[in-house]
Amino acid sequence: MLGRTPFLCLCVALLWGPAPGQEPPWTYRQLKLQGGGILEYAVVLPDGFDATRTYPVLLAFPPGSQDRTMVAAGLGRYWGSQARSRGWVVVSPVANKDGLFFRGGAKHVPALLRSLRILLRVEGNRFHLAGTSNGGLAAFRAALEQPFQFQSLTVLPGHVSGDGDLRRLGRLVGMKVRLHAGGDDARWLEASRRTLAALEKAGVDAKLTVHPGEGHVPSTLDGNPIMKALDAQRTRAPSNPGPVVRVAATLDDFHDAAAKADEKRYFGLFTPEGVFMGTDATERWTATAFKKWALPFFQRPSAWVFVPTTRNIMLDKSGKVAWFDEVVWSASYGECRGTGVLLEIDGAWKVAHYNLTVPVPNALLPSVVERIRDQAAKGEGK
Repeated sequence: MLGRTPFLCLCVALLWGPAPGQEPPWTYRQLKLQGGGILEYAVVLPDGFDATRTYPVLLAFPPGSQDRTMVAAGLGRYWGSQARSRGWVVVSPVANKDGLFFRGGAKHVPALLRSLRILLRVEGNRFHLAGTSNGGLAAFRAALEQPFQFQSLTVLPGHVSGDGDLRRLGRLVGMKVRLHAGGDDARWLEASRRTLAALEKAGVDAKLTVHPGEGHVPSTLDGNPIMKALDAQRTRAPSNPGPVVRVAATLDDFHDAAAKADEKRYFGLFTPEGVFMGTDATERWTATAFKKWALPFFQRPSAWVFVPTTRNIMLDKSGKVAWFDEVVWSASYGECRGTGVLLEIDGAWKVAHYNLTVPVPNALLPSVVERIRDQAAKGEGK
C-alpha cells in the first residue's frame, strides 16, 4: 500500500489473516537464488492436488511492505481458501532484502516463475497475475518484463509506475488486463484511468471497474468475487494475440511437441530451410537431417524435455521476422540457452533457426577450454 502507514498495514493483516489458532490454507517454501540468498513464497494448493494434473496458477503479489504479514493479508482476503476450493494453485512471494517486487525485488520474479514451471503443470502454459496496491505495481512490472508468461493481469488497485512503462504497454496485447479502484481513492483512481487509456490506445483488452464509495482496497471484491472474475479469464489461448505472444506460443509448442514425442508437430514447426544447431560444434543440421538423426528419440514416450523459463523476443519493423533468446531447463543438462529466428509464413510463425547452447560460467571457462584443446589434440593424433 504505497503511502499507507505501517499501522494500517498491520490492521489489514489482523483483519484478513487467519484467525488465531486457525491453520492457514497455505504453506511456505523457499527458493535458493543464484548467487546466494533465499526467496520465500507462500503456496496454496487446491483440494485433492495431484502433481500430474494441470491447474490454473496465480502469481499474487502482496500489498504494503510485501512481507509475511502482508502475504497473509492478501491470501486471507482473496487468494486462500477461495482459490483452494475453486481448483487454483496460488503463489504469493515474500520480499527479501533486495526490496519490493516493483523495485529491486523484481529481478527475482523470473527465477520464481522458472521454479514453478518445473514444479507445476500450468494450464495453457501461462500464469495468471494479480496484485494489490504495491502488489499491483509489481504485477504490472512483471507483466511488462515477461508478457509471454501470463494470460491475465488483475490489479486491485494497481497501475504502471512511470512514463517508460506506459510506452511499453503494447507488449500486453493478447493478455486480459482488469483494473479495480475505489471511487474515493482519488490518486490511485486517476493513475488507473491514465493506465487504462494507454492500454486501450495500445490495443490491449483492458477494463477498469470503479467501486463507488470505496477506499484504497475495495471491500466489494473480498472473498469469492475476485476468484469468480479470475475463473472467467481462464483460457488456453490468448484472444487476439499480438505477434510477441504468437511467437512465444510457437516456441512453447516447439518444446511441448518434443516433450510429448510428437514428431509430426515438432518438425512441422520448422521452415523448409530450417536449421537446428546442437551443443556440439559439429551439430549443424538442416531440418531434414535433424529429423533423420532424431527419429530414435521420437520413438520414446518423450524425445527430450526443455522447459522455457525466461525469454526475450524482438521483432523487425515489418513484423514478419522475430529473433529471440531464452533460457530452458533440462533435467540432464541443467540451464541451457536457446537463440534463433522465426519467420511468419502464411500467417503462421515457423522456426528458421534454433541454436541450443550450454552457457559456461566465466570462472570455469579456462578449464573447459583446456579440456576442449586436449580432446582436439587427441583427435588429431588418431
